[in-house]
Amino acid sequence: MASARWLRWAALGLAVAAVIGTWLYPTDEKRVKAAAEALVSAANHSPSALSAALDEHALPGVRIRITELSEAFEGKLAIVSALTQAETMGQKLHFRVESLEVAVEGNRARLTADLLTMLQPELPELRRPRHATALFEKRSGTFRLASAEIGPERLDQPEARP
Repeated sequence: MASARWLRWAALGLAVAAVIGTWLYPTDEKRVKAAAEALVSAANHSPSALSAALDEHALPGVRIRITELSEAFEGKLAIVSALTQAETMGQKLHFRVESLEVAVEGNRARLTADLLTMLQPELPELRRPRHATALFEKRSGTFRLASAEIGPERLDQPEARP
């Protein structure tokens, strides 16, 4: 009788451990989201933080295309220079991502999100929502940003209406 009770508790403990392990285990989707959030957080902090984050979470030839600009930013140096130039012109940009969705197929992942850009995070009327798509590639077990495309300002969002 005592051994049956002990077996039930052991089985229950194993089941709970399996559920918690599955819930906490970082899936590929979680890894891609974490890399994207690290890049956005670093861009909000400083150009040097963005440079370090790009070293860790992006491929060397990363390419960022912004619809309103004629040319894409290619490579870490071009991306960091663009952020530095914006800050020297007195435009401290703040970024936030919402509605993150990740689709993983093999060693590639596509992240779609709403990217909010603002000059000051405390002024919600200055938010500029945009649709963004980022492609990640898995290299050495880590997902790294390969390219991103940031669309035009979305006027269908409440943040964009006057």
